[in-house]
Order: sequence, then structure tokens, then C-alpha cells
Amino acid sequence: MGFVRYRAYLATGLAALCLIGGSLPALAQHVNSSQIISALKPENAGPAVRSMSTQAKRGIQVTGQLPAAVDLPAIALTINFELDSARLTTDGMIAVRSLAAALVSPDLSDARFQIAGHTDAQGDFAYNQRLSERRAEAVVEHLRNFYDIAPDRLVPVGYGFTRLLNTAVPTAPENRRVEIINLSQLS
Repeated sequence: MGFVRYRAYLATGLAALCLIGGSLPALAQHVNSSQIISALKPENAGPAVRSMSTQAKRGIQVTGQLPAAVDLPAIALTINFELDSARLTTDGMIAVRSLAAALVSPDLSDARFQIAGHTDAQGDFAYNQRLSERRAEAVVEHLRNFYDIAPDRLVPVGYGFTRLLNTAVPTAPENRRVEIINLSQLS
């Protein structure tokens, strides 16, 4: 009887947490390195990238935020961090390990990537902007320190909550993500 009561209290507590605006971490996304490679290869990006003229590339800097209209090979990964922190969780480290395996593959080993941090719309704009920057930097540092990815191949950028995936629900977990964007077509 005690175990059943414990489960009921736990379920009630989790439901209450969600109702008062708290959020649970997003579930880890199980994406393997082959799926990441496929998404990031330039020939798999779509017609907008293949037809991007030199004129369209002019003026785009890879060190800052990219214009929303630029269509480059990209993949959005759920990389979990500790609450209100840029510290990777164990699930987050596993996702970065798959990313690292993809980035060192022969298909992608010569490319540069923007590591773009995104948040949901819960909280202050400036706070979320800085948090997204810190999280992008944390992923870059983890890739550099643990997987020896060359620093000049990774450009960390934060977008805060300016580019929500789910605009209907601005606090949805899918808005909290790290997007990997292949910049090779801009060079």
C-alpha cells in the first residue's frame, strides 16, 4: 500500500510542477552519428542551398547569428543541461558524443559548423540570450576538450528564444535545443 501511495504522490507532484510553470528536462534524443552526418552533408540540404548564388552568400558572417532566410544543412539536437545552467547532463554528454563522431567522419571532417544554442520563451529575454550563448559555448568546449575537434571548425552562437520551433507553445521543450549548422557553403 505504501508504494502505491508513493507513486500517487510522485505523479501529483510532477503534475503540479508542470501546472505552476516548472518544466522537466526534455527527454534525450537518440540520434546516431550516421543520422547527423546525413542531415549535415551539403548534398542533402535541399534546393535552396544548391541554388544559393554567390550574391546570396555575400555579407553573411559565420561568427554571429545567421539570417533566418539562409537555408543550410542543419540538425537540431536535444542536448540536455542542468536546470538554469550550461553544465551538460549525462544525456547531454551522450548526445555530444554522437555529434563528435559525426564531425570527425570523412564526410564532414573539412567543414565548419555553427553550434547554435536556443531556449524556450520562459523568463527574461537577456537571461535566455546569455544562457543560450553559454550552452553553445559549453558544447563547443566539450567537443574541443574531449574529442579534439579543431577550435576553428566550431562557431558558438546563442539565439535565446528568437527562433522558436514551436511558436504555438513558446515554453515547449522542443524549443530548448542546440542546432548544428554546416557553414561550408558560406566560405
